[in-house]
Amino acid sequence: MSDFHLFVLGALLLTVTSSFLLTRKWCDFLSHSQRMVVSMFSGTTIGLTVGLMASSIFPGSFYSSNLLGFFGGAALAALSAGKLGTVSMMEGLTAGMMGGMMGAMLGEMVSYTEAVIFLQLLITLSISSLLLYPAFFHASFRENSIPTKRWLIKPFLVFLAALFILLGGSLLDSAPASEPPIHQAH
Repeated sequence: MSDFHLFVLGALLLTVTSSFLLTRKWCDFLSHSQRMVVSMFSGTTIGLTVGLMASSIFPGSFYSSNLLGFFGGAALAALSAGKLGTVSMMEGLTAGMMGGMMGAMLGEMVSYTEAVIFLQLLITLSISSLLLYPAFFHASFRENSIPTKRWLIKPFLVFLAALFILLGGSLLDSAPASEPPIHQAH
């Protein structure tokens, strides 16, 4: 397991922990439909990330990477949606299972260099799923005005923080970027 894989694992655990804490804070204000969207979006992106990471750790071993993606994606997605309710947790769990399986299949079809690029994109989507909590929370109150001008700075600062974290994690990848892609026959 490389430093980049440890970064992806840390980002996933940070996403799941943050999702769990945000759920505790704003769960009562979210409708059933909003809970479903949050659990399925975060479950799918977490599952895809786990499956693709497992496939890049165990190249050529589709069975092992598929099982790890399947169960790892389901467990992390269920943890992230655990406080949203039983139905939302089951929706997140099944989305995590499906995403884990699809991520493992994607990892078998692409080279390691392409898998790193996909992992960076999927980590971005996983972290972006956390932005659904405040967006749905504020949408439920139907405010037509911005509370303060300082409020406009918050999304920009969150974007910059995520950008610097992701750029710092991509520097941990030790594979050369100029390596030509090697396609496997399927």
